[in-house]
Amino acid sequence: MRKTPFVVMNGQVMDQSEALVPINDRSFLFGDSLYEVIATRKGQPFFTDDHLARLRATAEGVHMSLPWDDSWFKQQIRMGLDQLPLDEVYVRMIVSRGSGDYNIDIDSTATEPLAVFIFKPLPVIAERFETEGYILSVSETRRNHPRSLNPAFKTGNYLNNILCLYEAKAKGADDALILDLDGHVTEATTSNLFMVKNNVVWTAPLEVGILDGITRRYMLDQARALGLETRVEPFDLEAIRQADEVFVSSTIKGANPVCRIDDQEYPTGYGPITRQLDDAYWQYVDQHLDQY
Repeated sequence: MRKTPFVVMNGQVMDQSEALVPINDRSFLFGDSLYEVIATRKGQPFFTDDHLARLRATAEGVHMSLPWDDSWFKQQIRMGLDQLPLDEVYVRMIVSRGSGDYNIDIDSTATEPLAVFIFKPLPVIAERFETEGYILSVSETRRNHPRSLNPAFKTGNYLNNILCLYEAKAKGADDALILDLDGHVTEATTSNLFMVKNNVVWTAPLEVGILDGITRRYMLDQARALGLETRVEPFDLEAIRQADEVFVSSTIKGANPVCRIDDQEYPTGYGPITRQLDDAYWQYVDQHLDQY
């Protein structure tokens, strides 16, 4: 079994220490890169097509041309997964615009894009995040406006999220709750956010500035399949303070409860709706594991 983390780059499997990116690569110089995270369950990846579709949508949004088709991406992923056949795996795909001169002009400096795939064991969610829940703190740093750097694009430019998480950790919280410029709730730093009030499941719309989360989409689908009312509408801090349940969602987490936002406390552990949605989501994943 190969030592982890390891990398697939340029069609070759190598140790992380061997995977070198040029110092004039635009991902290093300017954060000019895209990324996606894929996970496995029962040894198989899931929702790969959704992740590749979002990667392509992000590439189009930032005017980056990708020379590879989806089958090539899947071939690289499979090449790495075959090195860890018994482990649940975290796969991070990173695409840089390429290398060039030390200025920001795309047309005159970017060469061929570079794709790197990092493989490591799937992180284990700390038990307390399931038995108790996440503690969030409202960040003073606001979410990028969608007409500035659109948070729906999953890029390597993550400084907004980094600063928000730094603030939250400094306050003793696990993560940040980020507001937009108008005071609407957006999301956490690496997770979409939901609230439940009177059995209605709410989450913010893309327009307020959130990632178009793949897990978020399927959580909404499962809520509707369970007969729950869903609302994809802006809401503010006063609304979330009155929520019955709050939870965060991501590829790695599924749905995990939030037990406190600053001084506002919520039920410890999974509330009944969060539990239903998390169970339904993972059942759906189990029925739709990828085969490639």
